[in-house]
Amino acid sequence: MERYPLACIILAGGKSKRMKSKKSKVLHKLCGKPIISYSIKACKSLIPDELYIVIGQNSEDIKNVINDNNIVFVYQNEPLGTGHAVMQVIPYLKNKDMDVLIMPADVPLIRIETIKELYNFHKENDALVSILTTEIPDPTGYGRIIRSSGNRVLMIVEEADAFPEEKQIKEINSGIYIFESNILIEALNEIKPDNKQGEYYLTDVIAIIQRKYGGVYAYKINDWKEIIGINTREQLAQAHSILQERIIKKHLENGVSILFPNLVYIEEDVIIENDVVIYPFVSILGNSYISENCEIGPNVILENYKTKKGEIIRNAYLKG
Repeated sequence: MERYPLACIILAGGKSKRMKSKKSKVLHKLCGKPIISYSIKACKSLIPDELYIVIGQNSEDIKNVINDNNIVFVYQNEPLGTGHAVMQVIPYLKNKDMDVLIMPADVPLIRIETIKELYNFHKENDALVSILTTEIPDPTGYGRIIRSSGNRVLMIVEEADAFPEEKQIKEINSGIYIFESNILIEALNEIKPDNKQGEYYLTDVIAIIQRKYGGVYAYKINDWKEIIGINTREQLAQAHSILQERIIKKHLENGVSILFPNLVYIEEDVIIENDVVIYPFVSILGNSYISENCEIGPNVILENYKTKKGEIIRNAYLKG
């Protein structure tokens, strides 16, 4: 069912300390593209009416890399939590009846299908809030979902504030939500930084909305790997492995022969026609286009390179 226009907010104001890098973590490359580009792609798949990215005080590099006139950049001058980050967008949302999707900039493994399913779930249930959740083997560090009954949610408890019995809960908050805008703004005006971190938690609005109005739902997915956040180089490497496995599988299913998948690297935007054979020790980068009936490898790097039909390339580095 059609409801309201849609606004999307991507939260990219974190300090990226654990990456030990001079640049924002969301600009580090994952299979050839900045981490944040995957969140942007997910949001754009819903064809939103408005798209905002909340960035920190020293994050001009994010704005410069993205360079998209259809995105509004909003500054969070102090890193006072996710709730505070969303508060910076309130002036743009006031007096509008909208659905508002909020997601982190560092969850690049989220599938387009999952975001669309969450949005449809939100509309079908006529929800005030829909939260994307999953069960994870080790929920340490994540907010826990406290359910009331069925798909309804009572509250989200952050790890630092959870009681021991709450820490046993495996269902966790992905950090991806859809809110009804006016209810969100009302609840944001009520939250306070009275927690161990001294921050404004976006998760605190869940209990406020549930207490006053109800209508808070959880949409749980099975694949917990979709919501992995990138805070360290180790997590970035893990995400590379997962996404690369997806990319390889897609090409195999589309009629490409990859003889030793673990010895081949293919970036996200590469296009490969069917009946191509790829040998070991091959990297295909950027916007490369491999036409049908080609043989690539061994020992080949192609960067933004477009092949001819039936081309055979061995022991080469070719740049388009």
